[in-house]
Amino acid sequence: MPTQNPRGLGIHNLELQNKCLLSKWLYKLLNEEGLWQQLLRNKYLKDKPLGSCTKKPTDSHFWKGLMKVKDTFMSFGTFKVLDGSQIRFWFDTWLGNKPLKDKFPALFNIARRKQDSVATVLATVPLNISFRRNLVDRNLRDWHRIVASLQDINLQGERDKFRWTLNSSGTFSVRSMYAALINNGVSVSQDIWQVKIPSKIRIFLWYLKRGVILTKDNLARRNWNGDKSCAFCHCPETIQHLFFHCTYAKFLWRAVHLMFGLPPPLSIDDLFVNWSKRGSKLYNSLFLTAALALCWTIWITRNEVVFDKCRPKFFLQVLFRGTYWLRQWAKLQRREELRLQLLLAGQRLETSALHFFSSNGWLSNRFIG
Repeated sequence: MPTQNPRGLGIHNLELQNKCLLSKWLYKLLNEEGLWQQLLRNKYLKDKPLGSCTKKPTDSHFWKGLMKVKDTFMSFGTFKVLDGSQIRFWFDTWLGNKPLKDKFPALFNIARRKQDSVATVLATVPLNISFRRNLVDRNLRDWHRIVASLQDINLQGERDKFRWTLNSSGTFSVRSMYAALINNGVSVSQDIWQVKIPSKIRIFLWYLKRGVILTKDNLARRNWNGDKSCAFCHCPETIQHLFFHCTYAKFLWRAVHLMFGLPPPLSIDDLFVNWSKRGSKLYNSLFLTAALALCWTIWITRNEVVFDKCRPKFFLQVLFRGTYWLRQWAKLQRREELRLQLLLAGQRLETSALHFFSSNGWLSNRFIG
C-alpha cells in the first residue's frame, strides 16, 4: 500500500516514490545474495565500496538510476562491520551515529586517500592511513580517540551489513524512506499533531521540523539580499544557530539542563528524535510542549527585533516569556496531571533563573553555565 503525505491530501510525489523504489534495490544489493546481485557487483563494484561508485556514460540506465539515489539512501542507514570491504572509512556511518568526516573534520581535511575502505585501513598495524602533515594538539588527540574506538573491531569473512535506521527492525521499507523524504529527511512522527497547543503553533512546529521556517539563510535561498546576520549576535542566521547556538538559545537550554538534568539538544533532528523521547509516551508530549515553548519564544523575540525594530530583550525576560507559554498551554491539556507538570516546570525554571540573576545582577548578560 503506497505511503501518503502525512497530513496532506493523499497525493503522492512520484519522483520521491521512484527514489524509494530504487533504494530498495540498493538495500538488497548490500544485504542479500543472489544472481543479479553478483552480476552487478562483478560489473560495477568490483572491489570498491558502493559509496565510492559513480555513474559513467556507458553504464546501464538502471545503474545510473541507482547511483542517482545512492547518497540519499545511504544517509538513512549505518553499517555493521564484518569484512570492512563495503564501508568507506571516512564517509560512511559505521562508528557511532555519523561519519568520521563529520565527527573529525580537521582530521578528514588533511587525510590522504579519503575513499579508502575500512578493510584497507585496518589491514595493517599501525593503521594503513596517512595525513598530509604531522598530527599535533587537538588533531593528535582526536586521532587517538579514533584508534581507541577501533580496538574492539575484528574483521570477519562475511560481507558488511547495512542497517536501515528509519525502522526499529533495521530493515528497509519504501514507506519509511518516503516519509523521511517528504519531510526533508526528518522521520515522520504524529506527535506534533497530537500535542495540545494552538493550531498556529503546531504549524510553526511542523515548518521547524521540516527546516523551512524563514530564517535568513532560507530567505537567501529565495534570492533575498538583506542582512544575513542573527538578530541577537553577528553570526549568520540559520535554524541551527538561532535555536541551538545563539547565546539566547544556549541560555534557555542551559537553564533546562541545570533545573531538570536534560542535556541541551544538538539539532532539530536530535530535538524531535531523541530529546523529546526521553520518557514514557505520556510524558513525551510534555517534553515536546516544553521544547516548543522555548523555540516559539526565541522565534517571536527574534521577529520583534527584525520586524518591529525592538531592542533585544534581556535573557530573563526571554525565559519568562517561555514560561508564560507553558502556563497558557497547560490550560489546553486534558489530563490534570499533565497540566500540573507543565505549571510546575515553568515555576521551577522561573525560580532557578531568579536565583541566578539575583546572585549575578539583574542586568547580567551572562547565560547560565
